[in-house]
Amino acid sequence: MDTSTLRWILIGVGLVVVASIFLFGNPEKQRKPKASRREKRRAKKRKASATLRREPTLEGAGAEPPPAADEDGEPGNQGELAIEQSESAQRREPPKPRKPAGPPPDKIVSLFLLARDNHVINGADLLHATVSTGMEFGDMGIFHRRPEGSDQAVFSLANAAKPGHFERDAWNTFETSGVALFMTLPGPVYALDAWDSMLATARRIGEILNAELLDDDHNPFTRQREAQIREQMRSYDRKKSQPT
Repeated sequence: MDTSTLRWILIGVGLVVVASIFLFGNPEKQRKPKASRREKRRAKKRKASATLRREPTLEGAGAEPPPAADEDGEPGNQGELAIEQSESAQRREPPKPRKPAGPPPDKIVSLFLLARDNHVINGADLLHATVSTGMEFGDMGIFHRRPEGSDQAVFSLANAAKPGHFERDAWNTFETSGVALFMTLPGPVYALDAWDSMLATARRIGEILNAELLDDDHNPFTRQREAQIREQMRSYDRKKSQPT
């Protein structure tokens, strides 16, 4: 699973949450009918008060006075409807759209490490192997190799099994049959340099974990395949260096 796929999944979930809040998290939208009924009751009271108003007499001594009017001549609950409408207008403001994750990468290059003899890779060994080869646990719950002073990864390592990430606090119980290393182009360094670094790291981690190195088609990684990818990286660097 590559970083672009993980990023777009996270963005999709975020948009669903924002849409749910906008559609179902607006209680003022459901209180509009109540405001309308309240207005009708007030109108009826004003009409009844005007009809029954007469000069005070002994017979009317016990009659209830009309409801107190506010500054605008409206009975009770001063400004209640206006406040509700103002809050409702603010809450109905559509959420600002999130910025897209950026264009998809030009190319993704990957390698796989598969545990030998139907064994498994445990979390403690994997953590030791990644840290000892200069990788750091970080964004999206996977490992990254970053050049000094850059936030962009040269290459990354993820779980080859779904969901692709690792749980930070589960190294003592974690097990997997394999992991995937991948790099996206363009990256923070030349493609050939990134490839050489990823291949060397994959081989070292494979030695530590006693795992078999496979190519992107899950076939045993051969020298012929290595030469093909190196040539592809050289060609990519040449094209990028040419003026547009």
